[in-house]
Amino acid sequence: MYHEHPLKILKNASKNIWLLIFPLLRGIKTMHLDFDVFYNWIKGAWFDILVVLVILGYGYMRWIFTWLRFGENEVTLISGIFIKMETTIPYESISAVSAEHPFYLRPFKAVRLKINTCGGNFSSSDMSLLMRRSDSWQLHHKMPVSHDKKKKTFEIHPKLLTIIFFSFVFSSSFSGAFYIAALFFQLGKSSKDLLEHELKDALNQLTSEVSSKFALSIPPAAIIVGILIIFTWLMSFIFNIFRYAGFTMKRDKNSLKIKMGAVTRRNYHIITNKINYIDMRQNIIMKIFKKTSLNISCSGYGNQKNELPVLLPILSRRQANNALDILDFGKRIGKRSVKANRAAVLTFLGLPLCFCIGIPIAAAAVMHFFPSVSELVVPFAVMAELPSVWMIVVKTLALLTTGLSIEDNFICIRYSRFFSFHTVLADRKKLVKAQIIQNPIQKMIGRCRLDFYFNAEMPKKNKLHGINIKDAEKILKILEMNK
Repeated sequence: MYHEHPLKILKNASKNIWLLIFPLLRGIKTMHLDFDVFYNWIKGAWFDILVVLVILGYGYMRWIFTWLRFGENEVTLISGIFIKMETTIPYESISAVSAEHPFYLRPFKAVRLKINTCGGNFSSSDMSLLMRRSDSWQLHHKMPVSHDKKKKTFEIHPKLLTIIFFSFVFSSSFSGAFYIAALFFQLGKSSKDLLEHELKDALNQLTSEVSSKFALSIPPAAIIVGILIIFTWLMSFIFNIFRYAGFTMKRDKNSLKIKMGAVTRRNYHIITNKINYIDMRQNIIMKIFKKTSLNISCSGYGNQKNELPVLLPILSRRQANNALDILDFGKRIGKRSVKANRAAVLTFLGLPLCFCIGIPIAAAAVMHFFPSVSELVVPFAVMAELPSVWMIVVKTLALLTTGLSIEDNFICIRYSRFFSFHTVLADRKKLVKAQIIQNPIQKMIGRCRLDFYFNAEMPKKNKLHGINIKDAEKILKILEMNK
């Protein structure tokens, strides 16, 4: 039987930190009723100490009444002071175990351990623990073939330049904005003062210098927006480098072990047969350089915010084929037996073309009716037009590459989602549902959208647009035959 790390006492106590409102109210009352504030505060300190002891005592009781047991076939968590709750997870049901080693926990030899199964909740782990590092290894030794070196098949250490390129292509302004928002939220009032004074003055000075240097009458608001977009993307880029630095992946006969992270070290132990599917992702830049990122769908891996379920960060086409071959997926990428109809141009390009044409028209209308804001509208219209043009290029390539093949009871699907291209590889047994979607116009012209759902905590639609209805019906019949 094992306890969690003693630091869990403080975490348990923090849930009742609201009780400190009583010493605070007493202090406010004392300051109003007596000028000798310090004397009266010391005089009543016993009450404050009592509240703190109650908080810490509750945290200690929660900790002392929480036990972890590693049995022969299962791990069991027992918790509760008055009402006991016992959670048991068989080792064979575990899909992934993750261990996080933040820099502030490493001096205490503590680790955050998360145990996940395929039947768990997407938003949380089946079992989340704060443990001593030495105790956490007990779980790894109990899991199948996790330390059998004779059965190790390969080990990969991507180079630093590979990690930098991966961080470059998968960073986004949205992710960077999320990191910054979380940082400012934690800093509290000091961040509020920074935004209201120092940062505001710095941005005003920077916009005036940019406008004067380029001899352009660029509106300050447009410059600020551009700077913020670049800055938030840069933050995402830096965070991704720190997150995936030192990436290594080892494969045993029945498991994958992944290590990554510079500031917060993360270790993952993934059971191979619990992987739902492999997702090879690319964007246009990666297509130009003939690179791909190998990702997996597995409960407990890559489910956190701004975290990618990457198995291998950046691979050339040859490296990807070799990796898939080792993972028993290599011979499953065949030529498309079903392709998107080349005549489905509007299906792929209709929406981006509407944005591409509509944005200049909307900008012209705004400038016509509100001439005073014309200087502000133009740069914003240009910034909005660029993603639309980029999307047209992406969807044109998607029209030429979308399709699927079914070979040896294995499914290979190629499609695009937003600005990225996906090649999904999955065993037929992992398929949950396939359905045909048609609107009235598609019924008239004999085309449809073919959707595939695979096993996952939150199943995603894999949408194949522009498929001929006859081809889609044939695919469904093949899938029914292979049940």
